[in-house]
Amino acid sequence: MVNFVEASAAAPDVASSVMRLMPRDFQDAFVSSPNVFMFFMSMGMAAVIIAIFWVVLGMLKAGRAARIALRGQALKRGKDHRALVLIGEIEGGGHLLRQEMKEAVEDNFGLFSFEQDVQVDLFPLKLRTLSPRAHPEARRRAAVEAADALERSAADVIVWGKRNLMGKVDLRLTTLPAYGRTQDVQDFQLTWRTGRPDEAVQRALAFSLARKARPVLHRPQDYKPDRLQPIVEALDKMVEARPAEISENLQLDILSDFASGALSLGERGGHIKWLQKALDARQLYLDKVDRSTDPGAWGAAQQEIGRALTSLGEREGARDKLEEGAARLRLAMDALRSTDSLQQAEVALRALQRAEQTLQQRRRVGLRWPTG
Repeated sequence: MVNFVEASAAAPDVASSVMRLMPRDFQDAFVSSPNVFMFFMSMGMAAVIIAIFWVVLGMLKAGRAARIALRGQALKRGKDHRALVLIGEIEGGGHLLRQEMKEAVEDNFGLFSFEQDVQVDLFPLKLRTLSPRAHPEARRRAAVEAADALERSAADVIVWGKRNLMGKVDLRLTTLPAYGRTQDVQDFQLTWRTGRPDEAVQRALAFSLARKARPVLHRPQDYKPDRLQPIVEALDKMVEARPAEISENLQLDILSDFASGALSLGERGGHIKWLQKALDARQLYLDKVDRSTDPGAWGAAQQEIGRALTSLGEREGARDKLEEGAARLRLAMDALRSTDSLQQAEVALRALQRAEQTLQQRRRVGLRWPTG
């Protein structure tokens, strides 16, 4: 135990010894103006302490940058055909959360892509988790740091974020932008119970990463129905569950991809149930999208509703569905022409021509429509 009385008594002797070690000019200055001398000595000591702090901080930053660079080089050298997912630091989450996220992606990534195997790395990078309403320049800097990590490691996608005390994880996700495009950072939230994460939440995380790393359902027509169907079925289960632990924007992504995949299956000879499921999913999606704020998404949804109704009309011989499908496709074309979604507009035009041709053929040959 420290004896403060003895320490206080010894303080003058220690101070006297220190003064004798100082140069003669310093001793004279102290004797002549002790207050001024102590002021400048305090300033000098503060400057030294601050300098030491910045030197140590710089060394820590340099060490962290070197560790990131070395990890990136190692990943790049070992890169193969598999998708490479980086999981950055999760502020307030700790190692256990990141490890659980890693295992969730490894177990479920194949449900939403054609690759059953994926490489996931707990990357030692800490990025700021900024609000979507944060200053654009701050968001841009975070996106540039994320893109630099992707380039260093040849990774496909990186995710990072922070966890609050209630268990909600606020995540950010990005990939390298295509040539001529700006960096896009997606934000979504998951309620992750560390130690016992919900299966639907684990699958939602894997879906969000697979959607960016291996975007299968952006062009479902490019894949054979038998390969596409397992992915659509996995999404169907998620749409039906609609867990509250998943944020609404991610739920809309799940709903949108399911609708596109189900429509593709139904149009290419699959069971008629897929057409009805696609129609129901797109109607639900459309209820949550505002034409004035997102005309591209609204027009694309109308286009798929029109296609689903047209296919149902052809299968069932239902004139009302064909006519409504044609009307929806006209609405879609009007909305998509005001955006840069020219490909979607072309799809809507072809579907409209098909619906009108079917209606004209039935009128020409005098076929009667079923009365139901």
